[in-house]
Amino acid sequence: MRVTFVVLTLAFALTVTGCTKQSGTETKQKTEAEPLCIPVPVRHYQWEEQARSITTRVKGIDRIVAVQIDKELDVAIQVTNFNRFKLESIQKEVGKKLKEAFPDANIHVTADKRLIKDLQRLSDEPWPTDVKAACQKKKSLKELEKKMKG
Repeated sequence: MRVTFVVLTLAFALTVTGCTKQSGTETKQKTEAEPLCIPVPVRHYQWEEQARSITTRVKGIDRIVAVQIDKELDVAIQVTNFNRFKLESIQKEVGKKLKEAFPDANIHVTADKRLIKDLQRLSDEPWPTDVKAACQKKKSLKELEKKMKG
């Protein structure tokens, strides 16, 4: 009786351990076979510059950071002094002017200091020629967009 119990327990333990090892290898295979983003993300420097020039026409803005990857245009503005009290109206005006200039783009405007720093860091880095790195940059931009409110 004890022998059969021990044999069954060992058999059960071996099958459980064997299953977990196989599922671990399947997980590794899935991450290795992860597809690249299609189409390859493209950064539009000329549109970023145009967005900056449009945004500078709005009074009360001290600093502007713009990044456009594919159809996503993200603009961060810094407003100081008494212009802080008109922050919402300034953001709406910037969004309205950019929407007129770029009707096909998805526009996000923020004045959050942390997001300004993150977007500036993304803007300063050169756009990679490697597809995987470009997809990673686009993913980090998407994460920033989730944090933006507008």
